[in-house]
Amino acid sequence: MLKIAVCEDEEQHKKILVDLIERYPFETEFDLTTFQHGYELVEASNQGVNFDIIFLDMRLDQEDGIDIANEIRKTDHTARIIITTSLIEYAVLGYSVNASDFLLKPFPEEKLFLLLEKLENDIRNSRASFYEFEINDEKIFLKSDEILYFESIARKIKVVTFEAEYSYYYTISGLEKELDPVCFVLCHRSYIVNLKNVKSIKTKTAVLKNGMMIPISPKRKQQVYDAFTRYLVGSMG
Repeated sequence: MLKIAVCEDEEQHKKILVDLIERYPFETEFDLTTFQHGYELVEASNQGVNFDIIFLDMRLDQEDGIDIANEIRKTDHTARIIITTSLIEYAVLGYSVNASDFLLKPFPEEKLFLLLEKLENDIRNSRASFYEFEINDEKIFLKSDEILYFESIARKIKVVTFEAEYSYYYTISGLEKELDPVCFVLCHRSYIVNLKNVKSIKTKTAVLKNGMMIPISPKRKQQVYDAFTRYLVGSMG
């Protein structure tokens, strides 16, 4: 799930930007939150609500976008901040707060779509080595290598590592779209297994390195076997 924030005090510009973001064909599910004032965004950040991408107006009503970005950076060092402005001179200031890029109003569609493509790829690559999720507004970061499998139980996802288990609300279909398909494969409607920690593939089960056995549905048997073979060939290359 990509979490995106738009902080813009001019309704016309906010609507244009939101409409464009919602039209972009994201490969993963996304959640979009809008703010009219910078202090509202800072308050959300201070309460542990972190965003993957933040579109931040440089000149908010009686607020300075750089000051807002500096406040956000006190609690969130990983958000991709995109400065939005009508004057390119202001855009340069964004790099002082480690901004990822800038957009000139009134938001050219081609530029925005290319930027969203880049950001989504960057975030996906960073998540390939780490997996993050939230439990009670607390972000949990796990090394992908540590994860054995994911299991869907009711409306929750159980994450099992070599040493611990975690549960949080999410869907197996949404999860499958976010994970690196080279390492993670849906082997059953309720299970996604980490091929890095698979010892062998049997007729109906994937045997993990710790001895656990994860079910493989008949219709996914060949898909899982092929994915495991590709993984082994790739890891030896």
